[in-house]
Amino acid sequence: MVTQPTRRHAAPGNTGLNGRNLATGLLLAVPIGIVLATVLTYALNLPYWDDYLVQEQLLLLKSQPSGRLKLLHLFDQHWEHRIVWTRLVFAGWYKLNGVLNYYGLTLVGVSGLLALMGVLILVFRKTGLSLLYLLPVPFWLFTLQSHENLLWAMASIQNFWVLVFALASFYLLARPVGWSRLLALALAVLATYTSGNGSLVLLAGLAVLIWQAITGRVRFVWVGGWLAVTALSIAGYFYHYSRITFFPSPFRYPFIDWAKAFFVFFGAFADPYPYSGAAAYGYENPLGLTIFLGIVLVGVGGYLTWTDLWETVQKRKGTPGKITPGGRINLPDFFLATLLFLLVTAAITVYSRVGFAGPGYLLQGRYKVYSALTLAVVYLYTLYRLGRAQKTLSAPVLGVIATLSIGQSLLSDYLCLEGIVNQHRRTTAEYFNYLLNTPLKQQLALSTLFIPTEETFFSGQTRQLAVQSWLNAPASAKLDRFSSQTFMYWIEKSNTVNPTLNRPTDGTYVYMTSGTHTYLFAARPLRPAPLALGGFDGYFRPEGIRAQVLQEHLKPGTYRIGLLTNRAGQLHLSMTPQTVTFTSL
Repeated sequence: MVTQPTRRHAAPGNTGLNGRNLATGLLLAVPIGIVLATVLTYALNLPYWDDYLVQEQLLLLKSQPSGRLKLLHLFDQHWEHRIVWTRLVFAGWYKLNGVLNYYGLTLVGVSGLLALMGVLILVFRKTGLSLLYLLPVPFWLFTLQSHENLLWAMASIQNFWVLVFALASFYLLARPVGWSRLLALALAVLATYTSGNGSLVLLAGLAVLIWQAITGRVRFVWVGGWLAVTALSIAGYFYHYSRITFFPSPFRYPFIDWAKAFFVFFGAFADPYPYSGAAAYGYENPLGLTIFLGIVLVGVGGYLTWTDLWETVQKRKGTPGKITPGGRINLPDFFLATLLFLLVTAAITVYSRVGFAGPGYLLQGRYKVYSALTLAVVYLYTLYRLGRAQKTLSAPVLGVIATLSIGQSLLSDYLCLEGIVNQHRRTTAEYFNYLLNTPLKQQLALSTLFIPTEETFFSGQTRQLAVQSWLNAPASAKLDRFSSQTFMYWIEKSNTVNPTLNRPTDGTYVYMTSGTHTYLFAARPLRPAPLALGGFDGYFRPEGIRAQVLQEHLKPGTYRIGLLTNRAGQLHLSMTPQTVTFTSL
């Protein structure tokens, strides 16, 4: 399993840029290129979901008469989070360009993955190994499994950058110098006001600082200072905090499902599909495999951490209170903080989300980056520990890891193109809903922040689709299935038109009108088979849709359902006899 290490240091007079390094570098760039090319192709200059709320908050900030009030509203609660970083990015973009651009903001968010990879490269360089050993890491981190984040400006800015701030803070905290600790503290505070799990960066950092003080590597005054800032930051986070009460209770599921969900969170990379639970059409997610991978990662990470802690305790016996002079970065501190952060993040996510749909809910695309990151951290920790023992992974073992990782990554990319296309379609449909259901006065105010540049397929026909006569139009189509479920309506129809990868907004949409409010929902086109690998031309079936209409988007009323078909900009609306009355969630 292990051999003598292959170091990457070049011989005298050798630039180190040999053929193997060049080939390895190009291979390392493949997953990055796939993700960036996909984002550049399918991202839109249109807001999506919570982007609209961030946009409205920016309008509120802009209207405040004083800097003090602007600062106070910058910290306003957003669902369960304080998203100061996201608002700063939006405000900064607006200040620099005079108008928001969601295509550009999405690229800012996705650049967080590049920054995260940069931190992991810094860690990898400390192993002194050849570039070849880094090969699995970008194939874990850069996949279309994160499709929910990749085309969503607000989510990518929040969910990717909180990880950058976390790992950068831990890396700096592992440096035995004062300025580095101060910068680590600043990043930890920024992480706290970036996402719901951001405060865990302060807590994990505090735990590591206490450990450093106990082992005589830092003075306790640093612990006191970090503790004070942590207390103030968390108190500020929960000041006037409103708990979200309508989320389903985790106690709907037994504790064994909590445990399963915990390991699913870490092992989610083993699931190549874009959706889970009720949204997994025609396939079952490999829940057992994800649990197994999660157990392995938690077990290996826990073993490496415990043995490092024990070894440090043994070495420090007999020298209590001694302060070690500054020196090289102490990577075990970085790994300890990172793994603590990931473990508690998993526990909190399970508690707050398992109530929605059980363990499988943790396979949502927005969470899968945590599984990829855990793989990378445990792998790098293993390389570091082997290197410390003057060993490394043998070529066959590295080959197996790289082959499995690359294969799973590319398979996931192909299958999760479905998620990318659906996200593109949902973004377009949501803009239709914004145009028809947002008061004109509010739209005019928001137009000072955002001017769309996208040519949507319904341009020029929006108002025609909202006329009340559609409510009483003759029925010309019939749904194959309609059912009401928790938080959503489920719709199926066989003879429909589907999009292609080149024309993602073509196809069928679910149309709902009450006469007062009109909505459009992107129907999901069906794939030929769950694991169909027939190339890109026949990626979707020619016909057949299933749709989940989220009730949270609807205003109360009685709605009639229709099917709107787009063929290269030519629209056809067929009304069905199906009606539904929505009152509230």
